[in-house]
Amino acid sequence: DEEKKTIFYNCSFVPLDDKRLVFIAEHLDSDTSMQQIVQRLNRQVKMFQVESESAKKIARNKQTEVDAIAAQADELSNMDVLTFLPNRRMIVKALKDEIMRVKRYAAPFSISVVDVDNFKKVNDVYGHLVGDEVLKHVAYQLQDHTSNPDLVGRYGGEEFLILLPSTDASEAAEQAARLCRFVRESQVSVNAQLLKVTISIGVAQYVPGIDTWDTLLNRADAAMFDAKKKGRDRWSVAK
Repeated sequence: DEEKKTIFYNCSFVPLDDKRLVFIAEHLDSDTSMQQIVQRLNRQVKMFQVESESAKKIARNKQTEVDAIAAQADELSNMDVLTFLPNRRMIVKALKDEIMRVKRYAAPFSISVVDVDNFKKVNDVYGHLVGDEVLKHVAYQLQDHTSNPDLVGRYGGEEFLILLPSTDASEAAEQAARLCRFVRESQVSVNAQLLKVTISIGVAQYVPGIDTWDTLLNRADAAMFDAKKKGRDRWSVAK
């Protein structure tokens, strides 16, 4: 207790002939000023201990805030700000990771490249704000009608990329047909009128020993353009 009186002793050692020591302690009465000094020092030590713990707590809280901000920044850097889907960097990284997994476990893997039909015409006629609404609408439909572990990302512009682990080309084509139908049957509300939107999809299955992530992507992209040539609002499977 900081208020208890501190007792001082004057100590000395007296050597004896047989190499032993005699310890002598003489009690000293400390005056009031000395006692106050000791008490003040005790209080300062305790205050320092409290301040040190407080500083450590503040530092821990600040570090938690910094970690949270860093996590949010990392998440935002991987997200498309318009559609809230993984952006190009994130979806391509996921594609590369999936290719590595497929090489190791020899599981089927397919991708779908999705493109909004006549999107330039939408921008030209209705403006870019309406174009943004169309992209958000399509993104929602794609996300809402796929399930884990499938992953939908915005590849760029009006183009989206869907990764389909453990899925062969025929299964991916069935999904593409459903997505075309869902988007076709849904409509975007624009200035009190309904705007019809369609998509074209190119499907490609990874070929072990031949495909890389970019050749797979190129084949799916070519299949998507084939679907557009055949009239849009449809899907096509890469050869």
